[in-house]
Amino acid sequence: MDFNIRPISKVCASTGEPLVAGTNCWSVLVEVDGKLTRQDYSDEAWTGPPENAIGHWRCEVPADAEANQQKIDPDSLFDYFMQLCEAPNVVEQDYQYVLALLLLRKRRLILEDSIEIDDLPAMRLIGSGGEGPFEVVERELSDDQIVELQNQLFGGSAQVAA
Repeated sequence: MDFNIRPISKVCASTGEPLVAGTNCWSVLVEVDGKLTRQDYSDEAWTGPPENAIGHWRCEVPADAEANQQKIDPDSLFDYFMQLCEAPNVVEQDYQYVLALLLLRKRRLILEDSIEIDDLPAMRLIGSGGEGPFEVVERELSDDQIVELQNQLFGGSAQVAA
């Protein structure tokens, strides 16, 4: 079962003060309105877990991920996607599919229709600037394979693609 828990907060849930990178803090999972919610507390403000806590742990506040994270230009990704569309081989079809998913997420591609190509499910996509259409066969890739392809595309950091 997967749970969508947000990353560490930037402020203490108790004091509202910023959590400083490199310091220790406490994280707690509580249920609020039927949903799991993460609350983060500075070491100084920690008095123990709330009564309704499902779990708690101590962790280190990471450096600001956005400050260290290289941003990916959707137009550059789109240019590479178009190159792959010109003459994709079997290996490049995996990259083409992963790039299509990322570009859909970044709203640089738009799903126009679900189709079949040679009895395989596929997507007909258009660029947000009116480019295309592009037809991409859906690949059966595991989550691990997708992460590995993202790492190869982005130099070892799938986080950059997010």
